Amino acid sequence: MTISKDQSIITQVAAKIAAELTPKGDDVMTNISNWVMAFDACTEALLSKHDMDATAPAITESNAVANAIAMVTEAFPNSTATASTFEVRIKGKQHGPIPEWLGEACRRDGVTEVWDNRDGLAANPKRPWFKAVNGDQAYWAPRGKK
Repeated sequence: MTISKDQSIITQVAAKIAAELTPKGDDVMTNISNWVMAFDACTEALLSKHDMDATAPAITESNAVANAIAMVTEAFPNSTATASTFEVRIKGKQHGPIPEWLGEACRRDGVTEVWDNRDGLAANPKRPWFKAVNGDQAYWAPRGKK
């Protein structure tokens, strides 16, 4: 398939925007997967804005990870790659199990380490449950998921 010069430019712009939107973490495969999803969304949005067709199939998180692993193993045939789930680290003392919603929120923001503030919620219920160690991100439980 041949693409036009305009489609090529739009694709390059989408790649740059996707790189800027993608949170960077310690897991390379997750970084690639996140970039692929952002690239797909940016490309589709930009092409549709200019009434052009996005001919690539939609990419989901599961097949994005599989595609990224396939590309890495093809480029480096003697290597092995595995997909791993995102994990957020608790700095200091952890006050109970880590809620599922925290991992998703931290992954979205590119945060890999947080302080657990749940021990002080009784004294100050407006305090964030978790606070990023590096950065200003703060996390409260989603409504209805306490």
